[in-house]
Amino acid sequence: MSKNKAIITTGLATFFFGFGAGAILNLYLISIKSPLVANLRSSLSFKSSIYGDGILLPIVNMVMVAFLYKKREFVHKYSLRAGFLGGFVITAYFHIIQALQGLVNWTMPTPWHWNILGFWHALYMFSVASLITLFFVVSVLSFRKQKKLDKEIYIVIAGIIFFLLLLKSDYMDVNLLSLIPR
Repeated sequence: MSKNKAIITTGLATFFFGFGAGAILNLYLISIKSPLVANLRSSLSFKSSIYGDGILLPIVNMVMVAFLYKKREFVHKYSLRAGFLGGFVITAYFHIIQALQGLVNWTMPTPWHWNILGFWHALYMFSVASLITLFFVVSVLSFRKQKKLDKEIYIVIAGIIFFLLLLKSDYMDVNLLSLIPR
């Protein structure tokens, strides 16, 4: 796949799997008055879903894929393994914390019980977290060689911080310090 096609495909896939499909399902469930969206928060009630998964993460992921093409000499089986491991750890951590904190929504209607939407979101989150981890692994390897940070690192960090702020605004009553392992 060409570089430009991969970048555009990444943005479109991130939009569809992170926001679009869930938004369509959300609208359908509203139209049939499903208790899943009547009684629980769904994707269209989260700023982090609408603005984060729908706009911000597609752009950030496109920046990361462009960077990975530029630094492809650092993308090898070890950096890919690290990316997948990081993606797994991040995804597992957030889902465990969600269950422990009782942060129920339409993907996890009761603590520790994810439905098909929960598994969809977990796969999406694993993909994005793996890409982010791979990006940072490659960034470190690149920094070690060139002794300077690339501008994409600042863009991605700013995007991730903004996404986390959106997430925090969705869960204003959750103490972020309680999410840190002790």
